[in-house]
Amino acid sequence: MGVAKKPKPIYVDKRTGDKHDLETSGLVPKYINKKDYGITPEYICKRNEEIKKAQEEYDNYIQENLKKAAMKRLSDEEREAVLQGLKKNWEEVHKEFQSLSVFIDSVPKKIRKQKLEKEMKQLEHDIGVIEKHKIIYIANK
Repeated sequence: MGVAKKPKPIYVDKRTGDKHDLETSGLVPKYINKKDYGITPEYICKRNEEIKKAQEEYDNYIQENLKKAAMKRLSDEEREAVLQGLKKNWEEVHKEFQSLSVFIDSVPKKIRKQKLEKEMKQLEHDIGVIEKHKIIYIANK
């Protein structure tokens, strides 16, 4: 006599009798006995390392840019040199302004006088700001 054929494991999902393989359904634990079960695949580990490395490079790049863009403090000697230069420029512009004729009758003379007044006003403002503030920071661009 022959040996009876072992039936293939199946499952039925509807009352009408729809049959499906039990092994391919995912209902039977198939891979839990494998040696590398639950271990992260190597390609994912490599990808995660690449992402971490790229993030570190980006952070270093940002830190370098922040250091480059940091403000620099103006030393007392530099501050005094700038202040003396501004005062010298103001004296030159003031001397030129004083040498203008008293009677301003033409348009070019009016324009020149207004230009000199505007320049003197800006220089006075800059001198006042530097004299008022003892500590000055300069932004690097």
